[in-house]
Amino acid sequence: MSHVTLTDAEWINLNVLVVIRADLQHDMASTCCRYGLDTEQANYLRSLSLDDLWSLVIHVGDTTLFPPRADLVTLLNAPRPLAGPMALVHPPKPIEGRR
Repeated sequence: MSHVTLTDAEWINLNVLVVIRADLQHDMASTCCRYGLDTEQANYLRSLSLDDLWSLVIHVGDTTLFPPRADLVTLLNAPRPLAGPMALVHPPKPIEGRR
């Protein structure tokens, strides 16, 4: 068995993603409101497996994913090795109309 050491940012991203994914299975509207997600982000997060979440967190690295970035779905759809560099090159911007 291998041991993975996560940074604080990676640990937070993983925990938030897992909680959001679990909450989306039970009450999508409430979860979207609680975490500031739009429908596209919610549907995409709900479709990910736990392995997908781990892979994303490892490849994004120390870049925070929350509050939800306007480009969250783009990062989630990107090939995993490119997710980290893309997150660094495009700093997080809030979704229009949200603060």
